[in-house]
Amino acid sequence: RVLKSSVRNLPAFAASVTCPVRLVSNPRSIDLTRRMSTRESNGATETSAKEALDFLMLLQKLKVTKRTGWVRNGVDQPESIADHMYRMGMMSLIAGEAGVDTNRCIKIAIVHDVAESIVGDITPHCKVSKEEKYRLECEAIDKIRDMLGGAGSRAGAEVSALWHEYEEGSTAEAKLVKDFDKLEMIIQAYEYERAQPELNLQEFFDSTAGRFTTNTGIRWAEELVQRRAAARGAAAAAAAGGEGGQGSSGDAGRSAAAAIGDKAETDAEERSDAKRQRAE
Repeated sequence: RVLKSSVRNLPAFAASVTCPVRLVSNPRSIDLTRRMSTRESNGATETSAKEALDFLMLLQKLKVTKRTGWVRNGVDQPESIADHMYRMGMMSLIAGEAGVDTNRCIKIAIVHDVAESIVGDITPHCKVSKEEKYRLECEAIDKIRDMLGGAGSRAGAEVSALWHEYEEGSTAEAKLVKDFDKLEMIIQAYEYERAQPELNLQEFFDSTAGRFTTNTGIRWAEELVQRRAAARGAAAAAAAGGEGGQGSSGDAGRSAAAAIGDKAETDAEERSDAKRQRAE
């Protein structure tokens, strides 16, 4: 009688609580449902604990591998690949460029160099062609995708798609993150020059001049170059014991920043002309 009464009152009890109540005939089915919900999402499998830990331990290499360009230039305590990617992620977070998906930019930023956990930081000075570098990194991304559960896994497919989106540079998000890649490098170069006055890392500024394609990238690069020119002018004036260095260094900074804007505008016009000629 007590059991029958409890069953009759169950609908009223279920309606009185704030979360849905589901009756199951076998408690083991609860665990099965939970496992299914965590392993599958919209038809894609989720990464298992073993797969996740294998991948996360691979990322340790990004934390300990120093960036090749800084090592080659004798920088003291150079940053790691992971250091570089972290600041790019923060750039993506704060930029807020119109028409750009901030969350996707953050994802691209923390994925764009992940292949280097397998192939290392390959630079033009490594005497590896762009085609070979791309081939090696593509193979690395395939290995990472498989490590995360293969093409049918949500994480594996997303990491692979984000990396290829960045490499192709076909979306507004990829273009912005490519600008951040160059910008983060010259910010770091400027900081190393300040920490080690004997360093001259001009080659990094030369390699990026005029190559910024987004409004945010151009504006931020102009600000950085102006600061660097002002700091170098002030240091030179102080070393020479001259006066009025502040004004001349400020003029130098503005001139350098204007040069970046002019070159970016020229490059944009050349790209536009080339597209128009191809269309004709």
